[in-house]
Amino acid sequence: MTDPGAAPAPAPSVAEHRARVLAGAGALARTERVPLTAALGRRLAADVVATLAVPPFDHSAMDGFAVRTADLGALPAELPVTGVVAAGDDVVPLGEGAAVRIMTGAPVPPGADVVIPFEWTTGADPVRIERAAAPGRHIRREGEDVGAGEIALRAGTRLGPAQLGLLTSVGATEVEVRVRPRLAVVSTGAELVGGQVPDSNTPTLLAAGRAAGSDASAFGPAPDDPQRFLALLQAAADAADVVVTTGGISAGDHDVVKAALRERDGFWFGPVAMKPGRPQGCGVLVASDGRRVPVVTLPGTPIAAYASFLLYVVPLLRTLAGTPWEPVTAPLAEAVTATDRTVLLPARHVENGRIAALPGHAGHSQRLLAAADALLVVPPSARLVPEGTPVEVLALHPEEEPHG
Repeated sequence: MTDPGAAPAPAPSVAEHRARVLAGAGALARTERVPLTAALGRRLAADVVATLAVPPFDHSAMDGFAVRTADLGALPAELPVTGVVAAGDDVVPLGEGAAVRIMTGAPVPPGADVVIPFEWTTGADPVRIERAAAPGRHIRREGEDVGAGEIALRAGTRLGPAQLGLLTSVGATEVEVRVRPRLAVVSTGAELVGGQVPDSNTPTLLAAGRAAGSDASAFGPAPDDPQRFLALLQAAADAADVVVTTGGISAGDHDVVKAALRERDGFWFGPVAMKPGRPQGCGVLVASDGRRVPVVTLPGTPIAAYASFLLYVVPLLRTLAGTPWEPVTAPLAEAVTATDRTVLLPARHVENGRIAALPGHAGHSQRLLAAADALLVVPPSARLVPEGTPVEVLALHPEEEPHG
């Protein structure tokens, strides 16, 4: 029995709540095949084996003359020019004791073992070669980068521009990739349903979820009626891999999320030692197909909802996508005031990779947040956090954040 006179248990820390949200999460097993044109930013689900060699044939790395080293003898050497070959041409023969004028990217004639750059010759016919090169110089050999049948890229590789270029060169037109996690956002509140207050949380979190690599959809706003809310929540869980709710988790009379879910096994609601965003919650719903779908319940205040999403939901989405995730830090450009709980402050990056908090009221100002490019996660402390201290940074432009 709880002692009514006992001091309340301390609120869990940001790290403890993040661990609670991530508990049991792992990469989704589903995969899909997509064309290379739709694969940017995706992560490979299987190795890609080259069907074409890179380069696909021996070709010249220079504009010059293809010759046999044995035909040069003592320098300077003079050889008749028996042909010209450019990139895209068919291979031309090379007679003994002769040279072929060759352009960069053109196929090297059989028997030629060196390309002499134009600058080392007279460039006329017959060509006078003033300077020699070692056999193999200025020739790129078939398969020297990637051989046909070799693994070009391993499963787990994140596909950026360079990776897509390589895949095209090895003959791939589509690839098997891990699915994007499906995110459902359910905002709550009669004031949103009735239109008295614009629902800024939904577009903010949909955008943040998409930037974090998910396919995000809205399933709200939901009314302040537990049964109608639960029906909408179940529909969201059936369609998603993660469900996020906003609002309805404090101690008020109309906190529908908490009222509907607090008696369910596996759900937790309570304060977290952070500002803004003290009320938090999470749990798991079972979808109609038997999947266990994480549910993260966030506060309804826009700044608190967005900050909480970056703290807890983005790491969850990255985990489900199979993307390595760890906190990103930056040194403080100037000292900041700490409290007995984690404080989230709008900030901007400044010189030398440092970051500085923006002046103003950080708890509720959407204008201040819109002027920032990051949130500082200032840890609890009994004193100022000194200049130069590394602190966790939540990117407000997630495309600039490393994705692993």
